Amino acid sequence: MRVAPKIVLTEEERALLERYARGRSTPMRLVMRAHIVLRAAAGEQNCEIAQALSTTRRAVGRWRTRFAQLRVAVVRHA
Repeated sequence: MRVAPKIVLTEEERALLERYARGRSTPMRLVMRAHIVLRAAAGEQNCEIAQALSTTRRAVGRWRTRFAQLRVAVVRHA
């Protein structure tokens, strides 16, 4: 069984992701990525995040892993 990478955010990363998550003019894909990472940092499992955000576990796992490797830059520019 695979173990999802643990996400620990800095204060700057959390503030930026929260701003993206709340943005009314922010592209929807960026809002979704921000929500995924914020929920992952809160300790939620991929299946819980996927269900809450109406997406797939695969998409959640992909963004969790990418964020763990590349941090905020990947959320913004992928």
